[in-house]
Amino acid sequence: MKKEKSTLKFLAEVLTEGLTLGIAVAGSIMAGAITGWLIDEKVFHGKYSPWITTIFLFFGVLGGIKNLIWYSKRKIKEVEKKGYDEE
Repeated sequence: MKKEKSTLKFLAEVLTEGLTLGIAVAGSIMAGAITGWLIDEKVFHGKYSPWITTIFLFFGVLGGIKNLIWYSKRKIKEVEKKGYDEE
């Protein structure tokens, strides 16, 4: 029974981490796209319509990649600290 609980705990941790990372990356991209669109429409009234949105979308993608790298480094440090096995 203990092995089953530890397996479920591990599965829950992996799913939670994956969901968190997915939300962080998607959120960065969406924030960049929405910010670019708002600047495009509200400040420049669509004068530079696809370009500012595209530039800020690119910034959002870069932010998402930064989040991936940051999270990976944090996870590597955590694994090094704990060790491979928690048994």
